[in-house]
Amino acid sequence: MIRKHFGPDTPHISEFYENVHMLFLNVHPVFEGIRPVPPTVVYTGGLHQKPIKELPVDLLSYLDSSKNGVIYTSFGTNVKPDGIATHVLKKIVKVLSEVPYDVLLKWDEDDLPGRSDNIRISKWLPQSDLLRHPKIKLFITQAGLQSTDEAITAGVPLIGIPMLGDQWFNAERYEYHKIGFKIEPNTLEEEQLKNAISTVIEDNSYRQNVIKLRTLMYDQPMGPLERAVWWTEHVLRHGGARHLRAPDANMSWWQYLELNLVLTLLISLLILVFIFISLVYFVCINYVTSKKLKAA
Repeated sequence: MIRKHFGPDTPHISEFYENVHMLFLNVHPVFEGIRPVPPTVVYTGGLHQKPIKELPVDLLSYLDSSKNGVIYTSFGTNVKPDGIATHVLKKIVKVLSEVPYDVLLKWDEDDLPGRSDNIRISKWLPQSDLLRHPKIKLFITQAGLQSTDEAITAGVPLIGIPMLGDQWFNAERYEYHKIGFKIEPNTLEEEQLKNAISTVIEDNSYRQNVIKLRTLMYDQPMGPLERAVWWTEHVLRHGGARHLRAPDANMSWWQYLELNLVLTLLISLLILVFIFISLVYFVCINYVTSKKLKAA
């Protein structure tokens, strides 16, 4: 596919792997989990986020006028209405229709069967700015990484209903950091979702944990964009970043797992076992032979 678009002289993908000078990851290690990485791996979590903008007048009026607060619900741009199982959608809509809060739902169709008057639907919403409004009590999300980043930045607790890719991992991190809940769509029950909503909203520790996590994530000497620019320029200034590469960067999998050492130890162990069995056999044969000679 690469050669189709860039020409027949394009190097094989394995050559690209061997010539990676800098790897940028759009995740934050505090959220994702700490791991030992070489300096050629640069974390740029939150790179996509932009400065806050004013909300549209009608949306701002809707949020400001909410008496009990708003639950914002969105399953992202990749999950279409027909991508959500009908029985799961019915349960979600039923629960949201019964909560004592207003519900703002991003929905790609003109109507949502079964919704009550407290649910407002819209095909597009300025999510990042919306989440920062003080009336937002909870974000029910598919647990996409960008949505998660935006909720943490806004200090809003989450309920994740994962459906694609890395969303299961992200939702599990909600529970690990105590900033929300993960609910499996295939086993979702109305009472389960209802309890999760009331717990996250009424227990203020979830919001406090989000704010604490945000503080830890953004207490850095430079932002993700500045960091990405600085390291890109570093690579350009020095004609690459070979000086920062780890010695094992281009190791094969069998070298990385040290299978040669494992094989040597295994062979040594087998030799020792063979010697031990041979000695036992020799001793037993001598013992039996001597017994027969004495009996004769």
